[in-house]
Amino acid sequence: MSLWRLIRGEHGVLAALASTASYLVAGGRDPVASMLLAVSTFLAEAGLFAHNDLANLEEDKINRPDAPLVTGAVGIDTARVVAYGSLASGAAAAALLGPAPLAIYALAAALGVWYNARLKRVPVVGNFVVAFLTSMTYIYGMAAAGGASVVLILLFLSSLVANLGRELVKVAMDYEGDMRAGVRTLAVIVGPQKAVALGAAVTLASVVFGLALTYAAFSQGLLFLALGAAATSLSLIYLSLIALRGRLKKYRDGTLAAFGVTLLALITEAVWRLF
Repeated sequence: MSLWRLIRGEHGVLAALASTASYLVAGGRDPVASMLLAVSTFLAEAGLFAHNDLANLEEDKINRPDAPLVTGAVGIDTARVVAYGSLASGAAAAALLGPAPLAIYALAAALGVWYNARLKRVPVVGNFVVAFLTSMTYIYGMAAAGGASVVLILLFLSSLVANLGRELVKVAMDYEGDMRAGVRTLAVIVGPQKAVALGAAVTLASVVFGLALTYAAFSQGLLFLALGAAATSLSLIYLSLIALRGRLKKYRDGTLAAFGVTLLALITEAVWRLF
């Protein structure tokens, strides 16, 4: 259980589902490729989360006092083996998918490690990298299928912008701990209220891509995805207003649920297309 918490296993499962569903929606049908996608995606998430805990141990003593490395439930040496072993094993699986998927995997792994070690402390840039990595699962699955999909590109863009908005609001929520740890986030520099306002505005801007995704998916007969994207877009409009009113926990939980609606719609679409 402690190792699962270290790698945030549930995040890896969701990311694996996203990449595999994207592969199927893009036309991929090889079961071996589907398995390699799922495994490599999970391992990338596991490795980067373990590395994150190693790189940010001091901040976690304030912001996450129950983290496995902070409490000693997982040792430093064990975490290193998990982090670098998972990333290397994931790269080996990605290599079997072809040059393009391997290049995307390598980019994501390098950016993730760089973020953990350095970019987390660079305001906005670090937040953008997190949003980018979260959204790359759709492009990864598309690349493994060997083609381009307008729907998946729009899904990537809407996810990227929405997650960036969420990250900016989250730094406002971590304001106290980051101040005490000496981490210069956007909220520390401009104040939590301005960070929330910017995050809400970016979240609202993501709706433009979400509505474009709704139209493109509907035009291609991807009705489940169209409905999911529309529901998510409407939710994000409401949640942007919620954030501006200072209800940040509700915004955080609500955006996660809204993203889950689109992911569930994508998975449903992928399964439907198999039959």
